[in-house]
Amino acid sequence: MIIESIIIEPYNERKIYNKHKVTTREIKQVLKENAPIYGKVGGEQYMAIGHYERYVTIFFIYDKETKSADVQTAYPSSKWQIKLYKRKK
Repeated sequence: MIIESIIIEPYNERKIYNKHKVTTREIKQVLKENAPIYGKVGGEQYMAIGHYERYVTIFFIYDKETKSADVQTAYPSSKWQIKLYKRKK
């Protein structure tokens, strides 16, 4: 999956940080530079698990035409998500 742009609405950015303490920088690093694993979770929504200082799980809507990811939420990965990431890497 190629992601050329990452969209995080200001409301989602605040919610993600306030609730899960995941920064925009972490999200961008995982999606653009750290080769996460991807999984489709329904419709146009995908999940990415990656590592940048810590393991982070990101849910986003992917637009194939513009190659953009509209981030819905992100949080520190759970133990099973970390195991999945390590197994697939």
